[in-house]
Amino acid sequence: MNLFDTHLHLSAKEFLRDLDSVVLRARESGVKYMITIGSGYGAENYKDAIDLSQKYNLLFALGVHPHDADLGLGISEPDSEYRSKLNSILNNIASLSQNDLMVGIGEIGLDYYYDHSERKMQKETFGSFLELAINLNMPVIIHSRDAFLDTIDIIKSFNRNIRGEFHCFTGNIDQARTILDMGFYVSIPGIVTFNRAEEIRKVAEFLPLEKILIETDAPFLAPEPFRGKRNEPSFIIKTYEKVAQLKGITVEKLAEQVIKNSGECFRIRKGYFDDTIKG
Repeated sequence: MNLFDTHLHLSAKEFLRDLDSVVLRARESGVKYMITIGSGYGAENYKDAIDLSQKYNLLFALGVHPHDADLGLGISEPDSEYRSKLNSILNNIASLSQNDLMVGIGEIGLDYYYDHSERKMQKETFGSFLELAINLNMPVIIHSRDAFLDTIDIIKSFNRNIRGEFHCFTGNIDQARTILDMGFYVSIPGIVTFNRAEEIRKVAEFLPLEKILIETDAPFLAPEPFRGKRNEPSFIIKTYEKVAQLKGITVEKLAEQVIKNSGECFRIRKGYFDDTIKG
């Protein structure tokens, strides 16, 4: 059985000391496919993601997390320095998108829970990356926390086909229905295993099987029984087991479907899955 971790951050500082061991444990536990996220605002973030993808034959995505939407400038209004820096980042990602291991733009979006960047800056940066994704014809990886209505409104404001996934989804069934109606996939994190996470379990039961993705968001949000520890991709089996139980299917069937869904969502090149197994 082969598992897909559709969202994790292998370039995070939490993995600096033992990344080879983390990846080895993942492979040994059946996690053959991973999408590592480069979502800072400096060139080093993207280089890390690309280098890791090449070293371990991983897929990757690039964007700017809403926490960093002001690009480290500490501003509340877009100015000339911001626009110059943003254009440089967008052009860099457009160039890097020629790499066939790059499968998405993200993570991008809005985070009103922490508000590390001013909301106006979050909206500005989010919109710019949605436009980039449209121009590159690439899927987006959406981060939305306590900002669902604004996230949806901004996506709809483009009045064009934007595709992709809402990652680490923790909303309700009505929100999930809205996302599905827009053609997006929904990614379920390890939170679904938490004792009090009844809402996300209801969502997992509700979602059509063909629209489900599974992720760790490692090194964050380790599932039970590892909650509170550093998360890593080998732990994802616990999330698969819980979602399979909720759907009334085998883990093997869910794993096969997530691979199929991921291939469709991210338009992963033909042969990648076979090549990874052979490698």
